[in-house]
Amino acid sequence: MENQLTKSVEERTFQYQDSLPSLPVPALEESLKKYLESVKPFANEDEYKKTEEIVQKFQEGAGKRLHQKLLERARGKRNWLEEWWLNVAYLDVRIPSQLNVNFVGPCPHFEHYWPAREGTQLERGSMMLWHNLNYWQLLRREKLPVHKSGNTPLDMNQFRMLFSTCKVPGITRDSIMNYFKTGK
Repeated sequence: MENQLTKSVEERTFQYQDSLPSLPVPALEESLKKYLESVKPFANEDEYKKTEEIVQKFQEGAGKRLHQKLLERARGKRNWLEEWWLNVAYLDVRIPSQLNVNFVGPCPHFEHYWPAREGTQLERGSMMLWHNLNYWQLLRREKLPVHKSGNTPLDMNQFRMLFSTCKVPGITRDSIMNYFKTGK
């Protein structure tokens, strides 16, 4: 009886996905303020004043129009940034992702096998495979704990892309094929 009760209240990895709020569009003023803060350490006084003028002009002109377009985009999407991020960070990049973007899979004990010692390839490869398969099972069974900020659940959707996914080469932009399914 106790085991059934535990199962009924146990969180599932992807259970909050449909109830998460949409990604908000940051206020234009806040984005421009952060931009100016990031420029300040690299600009002398004259350069910074010129940059402030350019930012002010942008905020009142093109920035205002572009921000409206972002707000329109956000009304029709749950995550207005996701598609752009995926394209720019992964699909438009003309270098191999595995070597240059995705360095290693889930392997919490990997640091114990680095730097590599001669004759440990089989041991290290076996450990990596074992950890990856265990992680895959956690995801398939939705047993991976939900990541949270305090008590607020975070988006776990990116974990669906870790397994059963491949990047299909294209001429100018690659595409993604994903076949991940939970075991439920």
